[in-house]
Amino acid sequence: MGKNLLHFLQLLLALIGLQALELAAAPVALDQPMSEVQARAMLSRFGYGPTPLTLAATTGQTPRQYLMRAIRETSALPAPVDALADELAGDPFDTVWSRYGPGGNAIPPAGDIPGRLAMNQRFSDYGRLQVERRLLVMANSDNPGHEALLSFWLNHFSVFAGKGRNKLLVGDYIRSMADAMQADSFEALLRASFFHPAMQIYLDNDQSLAPDSRLGRHAISRGKRIGINENLARELLELHTLGVDGGYDQRDVQALARIITGSDVYRADVSAQELAQVGAVRRGYFLFDPRRHDFGTKRFLGKDFPAGEGLAEIDRALQLMTEHPSTARHVATKLAQRFLDDSPPVEVVVAMTDAFRNSGGRISATLFALFESPAFRASLQAPNKFKEPIDYVLSVARAVCGDLPVSNSQALFAAVSKMDQLPMRRTTPDGYGTQEKDWLSPLTVAQRIRFARDVARGRVQFEQPGTTGSPSRRQLEQPSGCTADRLRIEQAIGEPRVMTRRSLRGLTSVEKSTLLLSSPEFMRR
Repeated sequence: MGKNLLHFLQLLLALIGLQALELAAAPVALDQPMSEVQARAMLSRFGYGPTPLTLAATTGQTPRQYLMRAIRETSALPAPVDALADELAGDPFDTVWSRYGPGGNAIPPAGDIPGRLAMNQRFSDYGRLQVERRLLVMANSDNPGHEALLSFWLNHFSVFAGKGRNKLLVGDYIRSMADAMQADSFEALLRASFFHPAMQIYLDNDQSLAPDSRLGRHAISRGKRIGINENLARELLELHTLGVDGGYDQRDVQALARIITGSDVYRADVSAQELAQVGAVRRGYFLFDPRRHDFGTKRFLGKDFPAGEGLAEIDRALQLMTEHPSTARHVATKLAQRFLDDSPPVEVVVAMTDAFRNSGGRISATLFALFESPAFRASLQAPNKFKEPIDYVLSVARAVCGDLPVSNSQALFAAVSKMDQLPMRRTTPDGYGTQEKDWLSPLTVAQRIRFARDVARGRVQFEQPGTTGSPSRRQLEQPSGCTADRLRIEQAIGEPRVMTRRSLRGLTSVEKSTLLLSSPEFMRR
């Protein structure tokens, strides 16, 4: 570590550990139009930092309007970035699945080893491009609140995009969750996640086979080892709904695992007529196959499930989990930890929990309770939440590019990958941590300082396209002026603190930009 970098690290570790002492914005009420300073704070907390355009658009909005737009409206992108995002998306998903999903018409024979290796490489390339596309949308969105909230739900209902065909499914999973978010309903999000093949494949529920089912008995007669997989049932209860201390026990896990048997993934080589003949039901790319289902009686969360219900009992179980009081508390706590504080005040969590229950699980009502709390209004007066790596990288990109397109998806991918928080790449189902203890250490701060220094020196090119060759990419190859200009960075963070301003004295322009991008004002949101 160089002498100058060591000096920066010592200074910044001291600065970052300080409490917010200087007020940046007056408290704002739910239906009170936000000032520019308040809008900047909101864009940092519920977004990835302001750009001149998003700051102008948000100033004058009320927090209620900002949140409802985040829930109800999708993102618009600059025209050239929109074209690039479409290109990264690749072929329509229907086409991809018909080729490479189960029973796909482009899958090489099992004995064609070179063909299979080439197919697996195509899977990996396709999956990476979907993650690059996600980063590109997050960096360029005109509705950053939407992307921040969507990222929360994608992390809450986390799937690992590196597993098998999930490399193909990741883009469609993101789309499905974004569509569900517009319903402003936790149950809609839970259902969108559960009924998506990405979740079924990730937690092996598509491999679950009831021993007493038609196909189960057939498999046993042929000497195959089969059984009911509890992975998804356990995570539905522990992570997605009630929470680890939510009052359920192992009997509930086992009952839920039986309830959700029959879940499978749609095969492109099976016709609708064939599905109808066996009583199978298709929902998107999810398939309920009654030949795999446990039709016996069950008792789940204190409720009896009569025999013979099939798919209907899956719907009922999802509704029961949504309505359980522990789910309200679990979801409210996670939202408060992500958007307010690692240890949110008890009264805030209680208010959010009550709002969730009284509204039937509406996300807006739950977050309105957060916005209306004195703790949240006070927290916007100065940054207090340590940014997660992906938040930090995207806010750097938005700060140095301003209103210019952040078009180099590969640069975003590389930076977030080095900091270990690529979207949809968490291997365990608990999702990435959102608290300071998960990310703050001397090592991670040093890593961010190096990144900030590389950006300040022009070594990270946010405006360059990830690859070249097609017209839409060539359109983006002209330099856009994404440079670490001190004034542009200060416009993003607002007035630097007194201690930061003092630390800037006597530094070179590169050192000033490095320090600003590594300052407490920038490291926190």
